[in-house]
Amino acid sequence: MGVVRIFGVGVAFTAALAVATACSSGEKSSPSSSPSKTSSSTTTSSSAPPSGVAPLGDYTNLLLQADDVGIDASGAGTPTQNPGGVAGAGVTFSNAAKGRTIDDLVVVFTDPATAAQQAKERAQSFGKYVTTAPQPLDVGTNGLIAVGLSPDNSKAVTYVTFAEGRVGADLEFDSQPNDPAPQDIVLAIARTQDQILKNRMPS
Repeated sequence: MGVVRIFGVGVAFTAALAVATACSSGEKSSPSSSPSKTSSSTTTSSSAPPSGVAPLGDYTNLLLQADDVGIDASGAGTPTQNPGGVAGAGVTFSNAAKGRTIDDLVVVFTDPATAAQQAKERAQSFGKYVTTAPQPLDVGTNGLIAVGLSPDNSKAVTYVTFAEGRVGADLEFDSQPNDPAPQDIVLAIARTQDQILKNRMPS
């Protein structure tokens, strides 16, 4: 069974908002309770984007495609543009048996320095998604990875964040509690996302 990538769309989009808020306020993101994955979290706001985040637009070309994830992967819905009114895009993938999912989120900032700083500060938010502390990951800039269980112990979670240029990427791999995503596949998918950002970086 191939691994699929999914990143809990609702959680991913809330992460985008947390990053944007920290960026605009100059404060570091602080952990908060993890929200449920509801459709309301995927709506687009009409308000102006926070300072430090790029203008809204169609950034879905920066996301992974099902072919990048695995031969048995499929999208769980249409990619969402500018989740929560923040420049970027998000999508969720699942395998045929729905045993593994992957969420993919990209947030576009105004400059690489801001993206890199936000990727570094994401370490403080990992506790909302996975029970273990993040470790350095050699992907992009300020790459981090944590492998463990979700806070409610209901699933295995591998959580990855990094920056590439002026884009920040979050990937969440979810599966059964005793069946974490294989690390070689996680790394391969993270590197694929990084390469997509390098190739399609918005000007």
